[in-house]
Amino acid sequence: MSLIIAAIYVGASGRLAWLRERWIAAGLAFGVVVFLVMNFVVMPLSALARRPHFTITSFAWNMLAMLVFGVIIAFFARDTTPTRN
Repeated sequence: MSLIIAAIYVGASGRLAWLRERWIAAGLAFGVVVFLVMNFVVMPLSALARRPHFTITSFAWNMLAMLVFGVIIAFFARDTTPTRN
């Protein structure tokens, strides 16, 4: 799942130069998007029979993890576009 998420960002950064130029802000924003999709789309669909238990602490730790994940992906994707001569 992480590789697919990273590939989506790298593919988008190849087309949108501002994702490479402002990689910290883009990585943080991508982390928020990943958090929202995972918690409000993927988790409910994978646990149809039971309702996930959220606390403020688990919310904060999960959000922090996705923010760091987004910045790490953006850091490595910032130089992925080949130079054109």
